[in-house]
Amino acid sequence: MLLSEVNYGAVAVTGVLSLVLGFLWMAVIWKKPYQRDMYGKVAGPDEPSKATKIQSFIIYILVSFITSIAFSVCLQLWKAGGQAFGYDGDSLAGAFWFTMLLTAGYTLPFTVGKKVWQFKSWLVVAVDTSYEVVRFTMLLLIFWFWS
Repeated sequence: MLLSEVNYGAVAVTGVLSLVLGFLWMAVIWKKPYQRDMYGKVAGPDEPSKATKIQSFIIYILVSFITSIAFSVCLQLWKAGGQAFGYDGDSLAGAFWFTMLLTAGYTLPFTVGKKVWQFKSWLVVAVDTSYEVVRFTMLLLIFWFWS
């Protein structure tokens, strides 16, 4: 079964590292422009409560674990399906392009949706999309070399 082949140690590490990367990406590297364009401010007194922040942290870490498990399964399927589709399942370069395809297919509808439906700036789309590209590349490298 696919889930029995998942490296849950790598899932735990990538789940936590996704959170760390997200913090660095959104709250350190792109803090001022992202907060301005995403929330309409740089910082202010109406920050979320500590309880709300903790709840958000817990939800995000759970979602990060689920994303890591799903990616691990997709990578296993990609490696195993190589012969059927005429590609080398042992090629890291091929796995990278497969990862970029997954990232585009699953990320762009949500990130571009922020522009189309929530009227956020293209900067928000670019920051969110670039975070996902870096995050999925991180997932690939950790699962590729650890599994």
